[in-house]
Amino acid sequence: MKLARLRREFHEPLPAVILAAGLGHRLRPGNGGVAKPLTPLLGLTLLERAILSCREVGVETCYVVTGCEKEKMIPHLKELEWQAGMTIRMIENPEWERGNGISVLTAAPYLNGPFLLLMCDHVFDPEILRCLLAARNGMGGSLLAVDRRTDAVFDLQDATKVQVDGGRIITIGKKIASYNAIDAGLFLCQPHLFEALRKSRREGDDSLTGGIRQLVATGEIEAMDIGDRFWIDIDTGEDLSQAKVRLLAGLSKPDEDGFIARSVNRPLSRWLSERLARTSLTPNAITLGSFLICLSGAVAFGGGGYLWNLLGGLLIQVASVVDGCDGELARLKFLGSRFGGWLDTVLDRYADVAIVAGICYGQWLATPTPGVWFGGLAAASGFVLASYMKKEYTLRYGHKLPGSVVERLLKRDMRLFVLFAAALLNRPFEALMLTGLLTHLGIGWTLLGVYRGERRPQNR
Repeated sequence: MKLARLRREFHEPLPAVILAAGLGHRLRPGNGGVAKPLTPLLGLTLLERAILSCREVGVETCYVVTGCEKEKMIPHLKELEWQAGMTIRMIENPEWERGNGISVLTAAPYLNGPFLLLMCDHVFDPEILRCLLAARNGMGGSLLAVDRRTDAVFDLQDATKVQVDGGRIITIGKKIASYNAIDAGLFLCQPHLFEALRKSRREGDDSLTGGIRQLVATGEIEAMDIGDRFWIDIDTGEDLSQAKVRLLAGLSKPDEDGFIARSVNRPLSRWLSERLARTSLTPNAITLGSFLICLSGAVAFGGGGYLWNLLGGLLIQVASVVDGCDGELARLKFLGSRFGGWLDTVLDRYADVAIVAGICYGQWLATPTPGVWFGGLAAASGFVLASYMKKEYTLRYGHKLPGSVVERLLKRDMRLFVLFAAALLNRPFEALMLTGLLTHLGIGWTLLGVYRGERRPQNR
């Protein structure tokens, strides 16, 4: 019996309760007058973002507490249930105009164990939920995610403040004078929260914060610092605009982006992804589109002559920008998949070989010698091996190849940009030979560095 209980506690996914019952009157002027949970943000509604964030961390069942304009949310939730592949149950709170603690209490009959609790108007990094789930092991109490970056909170005046000592919560409330953290609105709760809310209601406080105060008094809740992870509470049109800015800024991948991707491609791809998010296009469709643009550039290079080279260079640089949009859209709309990442890698290699073939054919038209094709073969093998080397390193060592200047110079964004710049000067073949040579040298340098690292005596 005890073993079965432990299996349930540590292996079964927890349900989530999402509060979506309020009116959201301050947001209506900035969201077109729709119900707050249905407010669109970069291609998804706020409610959709909350549910998909839960799915990201393994939640399979969501209880959505509705109230104001609940009839407008019914078809949306049914569609979400099918699209997300989750169980989504709507719970009506007929007293939604009272405090949000009443909304939590309406979910009590459906829960007999720990659960995640979040607000539909909070946009956040799903990693915060994952940290809450990881922190619960061995705990019998509840957890509140808090942000110690009090100066960075967008609307500090309206935020719920928390005074924390280590992991212990001293006090919580919007009006407290002394505080060192902010309530991020994300909880991992035990069923004892319901009794705390009932007690708070008997004392005249219908809010969720009132129930949390009861748990603070009995020491049944602790704080978990979210570190530098992103979250924002959306109550106004300004909050909504700020959320959009922060989500788009978070699309960059500082540890993976090459020099050109970071300084040239990413600003352009973010602008494009913001607009693509409003469409029904999928990341895989964008991957295919980038591939076709690259193939068009390869064909243009094969035409020979300056104008064809110029067109080819422009097309492959456009493809390089668009190539960043598939991953950005996947992160923005929770559409990432292992197949999508694999497809992107495979098509990139096909495109690289096609570009080499196009440039070499254009050069062969002007200089029909076998050396053109031998040089192209050498360059193509280097481009393919640069990607293969990194994938194999990850497979063998269990982590990504450590970043370095050489590693960033081997990236595809740099290679395509050099070919684009050379095309402007009508020298794509010379640039191809140079990048091919540097790629092989970079691969050799990387292999040597890893070998030396393994041969170096380990500190004991």
